[in-house]
Amino acid sequence: MKDNVVIRFLNKVTDLVVLNLLFVLCSLPVITMGASMTAMMSVSLRSVEYGDGYVVKTFFRSFKESWKQATEAWIVNLLLLVMVFLDLQFWSKFIVQNIMIKTMLVLSVGLGLFVLMIFLWVYPLISKTKGTLYEQFRNAAAMAIGYFFPYTIACIAVVVAIALMSYVNLGFALSMFIVGFAVVSYILAFFFHRVFEKHMEM
Repeated sequence: MKDNVVIRFLNKVTDLVVLNLLFVLCSLPVITMGASMTAMMSVSLRSVEYGDGYVVKTFFRSFKESWKQATEAWIVNLLLLVMVFLDLQFWSKFIVQNIMIKTMLVLSVGLGLFVLMIFLWVYPLISKTKGTLYEQFRNAAAMAIGYFFPYTIACIAVVVAIALMSYVNLGFALSMFIVGFAVVSYILAFFFHRVFEKHMEM
């Protein structure tokens, strides 16, 4: 029994390392990152549901099938993130922080969090459902808001915690390129799966 547990654990670790490698390599052109995230989430959701991911086969099938829509979603997300970043940079440069400046900063942060919420939900949705890009974003917004407590807030907490640890610890940041991205995807997949099973045939 103990041998079986160890073997399952080693198999899972191997799957995560392979998945992480596929994600990193397929994200190198940057423009392909949306399709890579969708494919990684497809593997993670399958692993949560069935206990295995058929990593390479599932990843490249999802990458191919979602390429166009996931890339379009990634471009939209990238543009929104750049807009939020520039907005924050603009308002934070004012030396005099009056009520209007502070209000605009708060609004910019709020917009950034909303973009992050959509960012978290849209790629899992693309990996599981068919629809227009508008429908995917609309459903992502609906689920992000409708399941804000506890799922969206839990996903944000995981992502923010990982980002902060990567920022303050170089070793932790480097580990993300070995297995970290896949581990985060696997953790988030548990939350997404709980929601998806309520709305669709898994």
